[in-house]
Amino acid sequence: MEDYIATLFAGIIALLFLALGAPLAMNKVRPNTVYGYRVSRYVFEDEDLWYKINGRGGRHMVTAGIVFVIYAGFSAFFIGNEGAQVVLNLALLALVVIFLAYELTWSVRLARRTAREKVLIED
Repeated sequence: MEDYIATLFAGIIALLFLALGAPLAMNKVRPNTVYGYRVSRYVFEDEDLWYKINGRGGRHMVTAGIVFVIYAGFSAFFIGNEGAQVVLNLALLALVVIFLAYELTWSVRLARRTAREKVLIED
């Protein structure tokens, strides 16, 4: 299994990001407390804000999913090379962490900025 683990992980992550991101990107997810970008209490106070944050976040997730599909394809060239698979797994982990940090940062900033514009937050 170590011969193809990076390819398998990248494929699973890609499928998760695509499956979870597509409904958000198409604004099919109504405000709820279980699924979606719940980065601020303001996304629950204003439905437009919910759809703005979740729609954009969903598009980011779909884009990341496509990148991870490409990554899985690239890592398939190294099936059978355990050392390369370990390096590819570390690189995959770094990409996922960078993506999550970026998502958290932009979504919180966008939620706060939009809440200020809608006067949900007073300075």
